[in-house]
Amino acid sequence: MKTTILIFFCFAISLSIAAQKKVDIDAKVKGLLLGTLIGDALGGPIEFQGHPEIQATPNPPKLWKQGEYMNEVEIKKAGERIYFREYKFLRPVPEPYAHWSIHAAPGTVTDDSRHKIILMHMLRNALKKNQWPVTDKALGKAYFDWSRSKTIQKHTGYDTLCTQWLGESFKAINWLLGSRQIGKAYPLERLWNALPTCYGQMALTPMAALYPGEPEKAYLSTYKLAYFDNGFAKDMISALNAALSVGLTLDPSAMTNEQLWNTIFDTMIQTDPYAYMEVPWSERAVVRWLNIADQYVKEAKGSPAKLFELLEKEFLYTTKWEAQVPFVVIFAAVKICKYDPLAALQLSIEWGWDHDSYAQLLGAFVGAIYGPEIFTDELKNTVSKRLIADYDERIEEWVSTLMNIRSIGKKRELVR
Repeated sequence: MKTTILIFFCFAISLSIAAQKKVDIDAKVKGLLLGTLIGDALGGPIEFQGHPEIQATPNPPKLWKQGEYMNEVEIKKAGERIYFREYKFLRPVPEPYAHWSIHAAPGTVTDDSRHKIILMHMLRNALKKNQWPVTDKALGKAYFDWSRSKTIQKHTGYDTLCTQWLGESFKAINWLLGSRQIGKAYPLERLWNALPTCYGQMALTPMAALYPGEPEKAYLSTYKLAYFDNGFAKDMISALNAALSVGLTLDPSAMTNEQLWNTIFDTMIQTDPYAYMEVPWSERAVVRWLNIADQYVKEAKGSPAKLFELLEKEFLYTTKWEAQVPFVVIFAAVKICKYDPLAALQLSIEWGWDHDSYAQLLGAFVGAIYGPEIFTDELKNTVSKRLIADYDERIEEWVSTLMNIRSIGKKRELVR
């Protein structure tokens, strides 16, 4: 079995390298960025809201029933259900970890995207000052810098919301930067009670854009920056970025959807520079949770309701933003939707709980693999306009910044 996986992986990587000559990497990077923003904005208005409350709003996500199956007709319908909702029905008031405007407009992003804004703030400054390689301390400092930026100052209420949002993070960052003043600084291992969270999954996916077709480099650079991730979460986001880096080089016209996604899964498994697979008496979390996603899809036999029931049982006593939850949710959605990217993206917000964190991660993969053209102009234009209006950030500038840094990375180390 291992030999078969390795052969397939080598074949997939060779396809990736060949495809790299054909695909427009910068367009795919834009797809990754737009996809993660779109996913965030899709889930934001209903995040952590109960099914009864969500179903009482106009045109809610589908509430799956037993006896309904994800067949070709339902796959098509799921992709057609993707649209931006308004916040006014369930979340009219700004929240520190969510949207920051009253009656936020459709397409408004949440903290899942703000983490990426801060990553881009760090990378932009490093590029401007030619300060390479960057470190985890530089990323930590960027959180402080951005919280005092012109963007925060010019929007009423942002300063208070930002302080509330980053309160716990600041205590870990103070420790990272050298403070030992208990009360204002605490060890990194304390962050979120040492849970392996999806913090890195929210913050670091744009790093994959610096290493298209170079999964090990993408893995290592991500690992070095992920100071906020505890336990297996650090390996998990690094493996995810390794797969995203390969996804950027794949040509969807030359492979089936199943081949594309199997390349993603195999890249995560095979990219293991720190040998997590060799640790005795334990199983690498990346493999364990991929297997669980696969197992539950097989048990569900095409029924999303059954899949959601299995997820509820598995994560009954789990905080729904622990690292393994979005990981299992998005890849189970991909498999039960027979590898259809848009159907899976929609299904990722139909289970419940941390809707935006699931969809933003899957959206990054959908955009990286298929490019920005997979999304409608309405989705792309709406989220881009909201990003400018709410945070003074422009997707085109992000792509340009990442492209310029990628060029520098061919000659020198980017992350230490």
